[in-house]
Amino acid sequence: MSGNKNLVAFVVLAALLGITVWQFKARDAEDQRAADVTVTLPKIKKEEVDELSIAAPEKPAVSFKKVDNKWRMTAPIDSDADSSAIDTALSKLAEFEVIGVAATKPESHAGLDLVEGKAIHVVAKGADKPLLDVLVGVYRSGNTIVREPKNDVAAVVKGSVRYAFDKVVKDWRDRTVSGLTADQVSAITFQNSEGTFNFVKEGSEWKQAPGDKKIPDFESGKIVSLVGTATSMRANDFATDEQTADSVGVGAKPVGKVTLTTSGDAGNQQVVLYVGNKRNDGYYLKNEAKAPIFVVSDFAGSRMLSGRDKFVKDPPGKHVEVNPIPKPKK
Repeated sequence: MSGNKNLVAFVVLAALLGITVWQFKARDAEDQRAADVTVTLPKIKKEEVDELSIAAPEKPAVSFKKVDNKWRMTAPIDSDADSSAIDTALSKLAEFEVIGVAATKPESHAGLDLVEGKAIHVVAKGADKPLLDVLVGVYRSGNTIVREPKNDVAAVVKGSVRYAFDKVVKDWRDRTVSGLTADQVSAITFQNSEGTFNFVKEGSEWKQAPGDKKIPDFESGKIVSLVGTATSMRANDFATDEQTADSVGVGAKPVGKVTLTTSGDAGNQQVVLYVGNKRNDGYYLKNEAKAPIFVVSDFAGSRMLSGRDKFVKDPPGKHVEVNPIPKPKK
C-alpha cells in the first residue's frame, strides 16, 4: 500500500517537473526570438508635421491642424490649440529612441496597454501624408512601450511619453486670457457695481487717472498686483456649448469689465475683459476679441471685480493677497 502511494507521488512530481521545464523552455524560446528581433520607428521632425490626431482611452478623440503657422483644434470642437501642449507632444514624437523590443506576439499586447481601449493612438501627418502612426502603451521602468498598429513587435522607447498625449479636451485648448504681459500695460480700468476706477502708469509707478475722485490711502503696489493677475491668469475650464455669453454674465450686461491699455513697443491697443457670474469653482470671463468663454479661478475672477477697498493700503497686521503659484504638472 505504501509502495503505491510512493509511486503516485513520484508520478505527480515528475509531471509537475515536466510542466515547469516546458514553461522555462517556452519562455527561453520566446526570449530568444525577442532577442533576435529588431524594430524601428519612422523618424520625424517637428516642423514637418501639420496635422495631428490623438485618441486616448475614455476621452474624446482630438485632432489638430496647423493653419498659417498656428495650431488649431479641429475636433471635437473648433478652437485655438494650446501651442505648448502641441509642442510637447511633437517633441516626444521627434525624440523617439528605440532601445529594445518588449514583445513579439499579439497575445502580449494587452498586458502592455497596446490594444484598443488601452493604447493611445497617435497619428502625425505632413503634406497630407502619414509620417508616424503609433500606439502608445505603458510606462515601465523609466521607458515607454509602443508599437505601430500593423506590426506585432512592440518597441521600448526611451523615457516617459504617454503623459504628453493623455489629456482631456480642455487641456489641449488655448487657455491664454489676455495675451499681454504686465510690462506692456500702461493703463487699467475697472468697471463694476462698485463704480469705475481708472489707473495709469507714469514711469514705473501706478497712479489714479487725472480727474478721478481721489482714493484715500491709495497704494500703487495694489495696482501692480492686479495688473499681474489680469495679464497672467489662464482659464481653468470653459463654458459648456449650451451656455451663452448673456446666460453667464459676460454678454451685453457683464457683471464687470476690465480694460487693459498698452503703449510703447506693444503698440496702442485695448484688451477688454468681461467678468461674469460666479461658478462653484471660479468665475466666467471673456476676452472681447476671443470666441471662448473662459472659467478662471475664484482668486483671479474676484480680483477682476475689485472695488475701492482693493486699491488702498492694508491695515497693520492684515494678510496680503498674492497671486497663487500654480503647481507644476507631473
